[in-house]
Amino acid sequence: MLKFMHKRAKYFYIFLFLIIISFIFFYIGPTDHNSAVPLLEIGEKKVYPEVYWKTYEGMRNYYANMFKDSFNADMEKRMNLKQQALNTLVENELLLVAAKRLNITVSNDELTKAVISDPTFAKDGVFNKEIYLRVLQANRMMPSYYETRRKEELLVQKTKRFIELSTNAKGEIPPDIKEKFKDNEKLMESIQQQTDQEAKAKILKAYIEGLKKVVPVKIRSELIA
Repeated sequence: MLKFMHKRAKYFYIFLFLIIISFIFFYIGPTDHNSAVPLLEIGEKKVYPEVYWKTYEGMRNYYANMFKDSFNADMEKRMNLKQQALNTLVENELLLVAAKRLNITVSNDELTKAVISDPTFAKDGVFNKEIYLRVLQANRMMPSYYETRRKEELLVQKTKRFIELSTNAKGEIPPDIKEKFKDNEKLMESIQQQTDQEAKAKILKAYIEGLKKVVPVKIRSELIA
């Protein structure tokens, strides 16, 4: 399984963004950080260790559900899951910086639409405020905190799409693959989509790496050792 993942590592960059973006409920609510030491300082933003640990926990649970009994401590170590969680947090925070620089915003209407269309808060297919408040309470979150986190999530998604689409990147299918599957239109279409995703992921990764050179990033790794 790890060999399979290694061969397709280029697609896991996209995959990780999809995973992390659904982790709002793995974050604990805001606490008093007056005397706490932040794990990350990215520009003016501070991110504290509990956010990291909840992110890591969410990613670990995701992979455990995916691989079932095949997932164990050895696989987790080879996947370098703790570093994945840290990298993803840094990348998302940098995308929020990018959103500000690119004047990308999320309106209240967009936020409302995202919340009321979330099946987590639905009853018989319709948004239910009572369920909404009950779910947030069970996760120790005030609505204002949850909605702030959700707005950031939407902003990261929107910024990611903007960066990818602004380049109109197209992937190049290797000639031998083209020749081998030229008569299978549906398969070729699927392969083209994958190569396009790969090209977009490379553009996004390059953009984030560029941001790291101009945005101050301080990581206190000893806090999660």
